[in-house]
This record gives sequence, structure tokens and C-alpha cells, in this order.
Amino acid sequence: MTNWKNICNLTGYYTSPTLTLPLICDGALSSITWSQTLGQGDKVVVQSKVSFDGYNWTEWRECVNGGSIPDISEDTYIANTKIVIRIIIDATDHVSPPLISNDITLYFEPVIVFNNKGDVKCKPEIWITKIDSGDFSLINTSRINDEFKFVNLVDQEVIYVNNEREDIQTSHAVTYRYKDFNDNYLNFPPGKNILRATGKAKIKFRYQFGLLQ
Repeated sequence: MTNWKNICNLTGYYTSPTLTLPLICDGALSSITWSQTLGQGDKVVVQSKVSFDGYNWTEWRECVNGGSIPDISEDTYIANTKIVIRIIIDATDHVSPPLISNDITLYFEPVIVFNNKGDVKCKPEIWITKIDSGDFSLINTSRINDEFKFVNLVDQEVIYVNNEREDIQTSHAVTYRYKDFNDNYLNFPPGKNILRATGKAKIKFRYQFGLLQ
């Protein structure tokens, strides 16, 4: 329905082209941010919709500046996911219309989802192949950012950790890595554990879920 603001060109909207997220991951921490200048009574609404298969789309959902992107959660599998952004502007006059920056920033940080399907805590074995020298850590965001961390690793070094036995081995000759470890072994409670990785590495888990008899 046409109203007075439509006739006076005081309302309008812009829809972005379809964007494809260049990610393939278990899920991602996300955020959306923008800058805006509003007069009294002015309003700017930013919305998003998402498609996970390129055909079916979610409904338009309002975004919160600095908040996460609707429909994309930490455990939402992402593979060539598509997103569209829409901006709706509602002004009170033509003299000082609301302004929004040309750049809307979308941020994504891939995460690893370790779903412990057992009844008790899981202490997996893990192999870490370091890419570039430096530190590596896994941060369990589901467990008050519990951190498993090694420092001073060497490029292409392979670290093996048996978290059940608290045993650490390295492919780096004549080296012991206990002193470079924060002594916080992996210990995943039942359910989904959302893990952030810092530092470049290839990782592999081996585990068995425990069930109460």
C-alpha cells in the first residue's frame, strides 16, 4: 500500500547482489557491522536472508549492528552458502536524511564442531601438523573458552597427544614438548563442543564415545 512517505520519497530500500561465502566448515562465528547517522525519528533497518543450497531461502531477518548474522550459528554447516543483505531507510524529511556507510562488514571465523555423542567426557587422541612456525591452540567456546595450547612449534612438526594418558610425542628430534604445553588436556563434555583454532595447522582426532552401562 502506498503511503505519504512513499509518495514523498522518504522511504526506500536497497538489496545487495547475492554473495557466496568462500567457506567450507562445520560452522562459523559471525558478525555484521555498519556505520550510520540518524536524525530524530529516522530509522535504518538492515536485514539478511540465507540460502544453504542456492534454491531455498530463509525469510528476511533483522540484523543487530555488531551482532551475529541471523540463521548462521556456530554449528551451522557452511558450504558455498549464499547471503543477501537488504537496507530499509525511513526518513522524517529531505533536509537531513539518515546516512549509512557504503561498507557493511561481514565477519566469519570458521570453527570445529566436536559432537560428543556419549554419556561421559571424551578425551580424544589428536595429531597436529603445524603449518609455519609458532603457536597453536584449540579454544572450547562451549566450555568457558577452555584452551588447549602449544607454543614455539616448528613448521611441519607433528605433535601427537593422548589426552587420556596425558602423553605427548613430537616428530621434532631430541625435543620434549611438555614445557611448551599449557598442561590443559582436551576433555570434551557430552554434546556439541564448538572449537576455535588459532595458528595454522592440520589436525586429526581419534576417539571413542563412552556410554554409561
